[in-house]
Amino acid sequence: MSSAQTEGLRARKKRAAREAIATTARRLFSERGFDTVTVAEVAAAADVSEKTVFNHFPTKEDLAFAGRENGLEQLVADISERPPGTSVLDVFRALTTAVIDNFVLPGNEDLLAVAKIIRNSPTLQERLTVGWESGAAAVTAAIARTTGAAEDDLVPGIVARTLWWTHRSIFLLALHGLLAEEDRDQLVARLRDAAERAYDQLASGFGNYGRRG
Repeated sequence: MSSAQTEGLRARKKRAAREAIATTARRLFSERGFDTVTVAEVAAAADVSEKTVFNHFPTKEDLAFAGRENGLEQLVADISERPPGTSVLDVFRALTTAVIDNFVLPGNEDLLAVAKIIRNSPTLQERLTVGWESGAAAVTAAIARTTGAAEDDLVPGIVARTLWWTHRSIFLLALHGLLAEEDRDQLVARLRDAAERAYDQLASGFGNYGRRG
C-alpha cells in the first residue's frame, strides 16, 4: 500500500472516530443537558478514552459545536475564491439562501438538536457569542486579503461584521422559529423576506436609512 493510500485511510479513520464521538456527545447532551454531562461520560459511551476525546476536541464545548469549523472554512474559501464581478455581499446572500434552503426548509434534525442543547445551556450561549467574534475575525482577514486593504484599514472589519451579523441574525431567527415549531412554509417565507430586505438595504447603503422628514 502506498504512503498516500495509508494517509488516506488514516484520515478516514480519524474522521470516523471524531464523528462517532461527536454523535455520542450530542445524544447525551440532548438527553441530559450539556452542563450535566461530563467528558468522561462521553468517552465511556463512545468506548474511547478521555484522552482520545480531548485529542479530537480540546474542550467540552467543542463537542457541542462539532462541524461548525467546516462551515467557517467554506465561507472564508468562498470569499477568497469568489469570481470576478462577485461582491462579498453576494457571497453572504448566497450563504443565507443556502442555509434556508438546505437546513430550514427540510427541517434539519441535527440543527434542531443543537439548537435545543444551546437553548438550555448558558455556557454554550456564551461560547457561541465568542465563536461568532472569532468567525468575524476570519472573515475580516479574507476580505482584507482579497481587496488589498491596508493593514490599518477599518473597512474590511466593518463590512465583515455587518454581513456576518446579518447572516447570524437571520440564522437565529430560523432557530427560534424551528424551536417554536412554527409552520415550516411560513417560517421559510418570513426568513427569505427578511434576508432579501436586509441584503438589499446593505447593497444600497445606509445613507438615507432612518432619515426623518
